[in-house]
Amino acid sequence: MRHRGNRALALGLACGLLAVTTSAASPASAASSTSATMPAATQQEPVDAGHAVGHAGSAAVMLRLLPGSVPETSILPDMAQLPSDDRPFDAGYGLATTQLNTNAALPFERSIAQATPEGSLFGDVETPTGGFLVQTAAPDNTEPATEQLSAPDSPADALVNIGDTTATVHARWSKDDGPCLDTASRATTETDRLAAGNAIPTLPDIDVTDLPLPDDARAVRFRPDGGLGTLGGLLSGEEQRKNGKGSLVRVPGGFDTRSEISVVDAPGSDDKAVRSTSTVRTESIELLPGSPLGMTATVRRPASLEVSATGDPKKSEVSFDVPIITVKRGGTKLFTLNARNATKDIPIGVPKPALYQRTKAKLASVPIVAGAAQTAKGTRLALSGPARRAVTDLFVLRLSVGGLNQTSDKTDTPITGTEFAASARLLDIQLLPTRALADALASKKSDVAGLPYEVPSTLAQYSLGEQTAGALVAPGGVECGTIVADAPAGDAVPSDVNTPSTAATSVPLLWAGSIAVLIGVALLTVPFRASRREAPSPVPRE
Repeated sequence: MRHRGNRALALGLACGLLAVTTSAASPASAASSTSATMPAATQQEPVDAGHAVGHAGSAAVMLRLLPGSVPETSILPDMAQLPSDDRPFDAGYGLATTQLNTNAALPFERSIAQATPEGSLFGDVETPTGGFLVQTAAPDNTEPATEQLSAPDSPADALVNIGDTTATVHARWSKDDGPCLDTASRATTETDRLAAGNAIPTLPDIDVTDLPLPDDARAVRFRPDGGLGTLGGLLSGEEQRKNGKGSLVRVPGGFDTRSEISVVDAPGSDDKAVRSTSTVRTESIELLPGSPLGMTATVRRPASLEVSATGDPKKSEVSFDVPIITVKRGGTKLFTLNARNATKDIPIGVPKPALYQRTKAKLASVPIVAGAAQTAKGTRLALSGPARRAVTDLFVLRLSVGGLNQTSDKTDTPITGTEFAASARLLDIQLLPTRALADALASKKSDVAGLPYEVPSTLAQYSLGEQTAGALVAPGGVECGTIVADAPAGDAVPSDVNTPSTAATSVPLLWAGSIAVLIGVALLTVPFRASRREAPSPVPRE
């Protein structure tokens, strides 16, 4: 239960986030801005009405760098400045987040929809995202707002490249029925392209030929152009190409993310329930694009996460459609990821001397990926069983779908009831070290600069289609109808949106936390994952 406070904080921050606007004349309408602030301070207690809270977040991709994971000898040493000594660096792209809090003290806090192409947390430094789109209610917005946004410059640009984003937001609040108007909050993003992972900053960038492997673990004639930081030349390195070639992963058609909160009829009852939904869609995902050894993952069923709360724990539920993804190389099907087969490991290694004796074709000095080598002519050569065994695997590219984590906790904040929450993902891509690599990097017998080095358990992780959803309803269901409350006068956001309020300035955690909510899933997702999924350890390949 130690993470329940984090979730409550996240929900409170979400509902207290200031809606940024460029027009003081219509402050509850949609607007884009480059800064955010908290609402004006108020001494009044939250309005006890409506009895419903919900949140939903969707991200095209999430990137995280753990503290101390980037060595000084990294190919991207500046990345080491992003995490603090004890806090990770979080970055999200293609973010769509929605919040509903019928008990909010200020009317414009009751329904919030927001979308942004990028948002980041830099260790202990609260750094607002670039352009984003926000709409708040009350008062009601009869029409959604749509805007074309571009991701701002970010230190993470060396790892993630994203195209233009079309953002749409719609926050609703009925003057007569309050939150009971079907969809109370909706946010979507559409990104036209995405590429990530052109280098591995968590490794010392030493030549593969300098790696202290046993004599028979690597052929002398294998001399790749790139070091460990580019997986022996499979990645482009410091050069981030706009077409995505040379990256670990590319999504040529981009992502569509959608988050929404609706008030619906509770099953088998006259009461109303809150339903929070997160959906992520894309058609194909390319691994090692531009390489003859690359693969294409076709998404046959998108990821959809739904959390419903009725006020009765027995009738509340979490549902998730596990994605179905088929991975091919060329015209050959390699495997399918689904609910029954959720994880697949793809080995990446270097040839032993015996490999050259077992193949007639002249091979290029490029690592072996999933049992295939690249020839000197730039074609792909599938290796036979004996030839596959003549490879020393250094990395494992682990693909996973689903990863549903869910929880239900009793809480008194912001209302009394049972909060249902969940997180999931479309596809998780992890680069893990094998025991052979971990042992070589930890060797004290080598005089190579940067060694010995204790390799982290996960070298790189990109969560594609990250999703969160949660709902909390008081017993008796959602309260509809006109809400009579002694709320502060006026429905609008405070006019001075560029200056933090007294309350925000006096509570640094709250001010920094608003940015965590702005990037959507960082604060809401991490508690579920941290408590239920251990970081993978180096796994030796047989």
